[in-house]
Amino acid sequence: MHGPGGRIWILRTGLPLSCDPGRWDGRLAGREGRVLTREGGRAPSRVILLDGIGQAVVRRYLHGGLLAGVTRDLFVGAQRPVRELEASERIRLSGIATPEILAVYLRRSFPGFYRSCILSRLVPQAENLRQWLGRAGRDPARWGPMLDQVARALSSLHDAGCLHRDLNLGNLLVNPTGIWVLDLDGAVMKDVLAIPERGSNLMRLYRSLCKESGMKEPLSPRQRALFLRHYARRDRRLLGGLSLYLRARWAREGLRRAVSRRRSFHP
Repeated sequence: MHGPGGRIWILRTGLPLSCDPGRWDGRLAGREGRVLTREGGRAPSRVILLDGIGQAVVRRYLHGGLLAGVTRDLFVGAQRPVRELEASERIRLSGIATPEILAVYLRRSFPGFYRSCILSRLVPQAENLRQWLGRAGRDPARWGPMLDQVARALSSLHDAGCLHRDLNLGNLLVNPTGIWVLDLDGAVMKDVLAIPERGSNLMRLYRSLCKESGMKEPLSPRQRALFLRHYARRDRRLLGGLSLYLRARWAREGLRRAVSRRRSFHP
């Protein structure tokens, strides 16, 4: 739906969502609702209450990196939120738990340049794995069941052809129903993911675990092996290929850290 001032709404059908420009501009500016502290990201998402729908989360699209202070929330074209919407719908149809996207809002600032935000349902009774690690995850006895849940969720995500570009503890939620995948901004959808693509994505999550736990190797060899078995399920070819790939990656990571330590001692 198009509106005044170069505004565009993409709305889920059948929901009582209005297209009041002032209301949506306030959401785009982060002026409505309360801050949702459990999520990661470049800026806090906000929780709002929608009549006839319930609680929803507003997340603004923001740049990262060196130019973030200059470009901040200004993007060329409207492709980015549309691609996230497409990725979200595709994995939801595959049975993967991810918050339902209710709406996307874009406002043109200059010809060809947009600011945008995305509105999704709030996952109830949930916390991200960063929070879980600092609470229930302090008990090592709970790591086994959680590794099982995460491995199976990521296996399903990758089987659906989704390569998550920002796979970290903050973008995985756990609630009584299981693991939920958040923030598909930049996700790449393919017919099939190759073993190096799967392995690289898992290594990204492992680096996040290292960072958040403050440990160089938070998982024992046995825990890593169990995680891969749960991930591969009964696919021996996948298990063998991933094991070889990840062993090589762990060896390179260890060598890199060793070289880094030597340089720090010998400037």
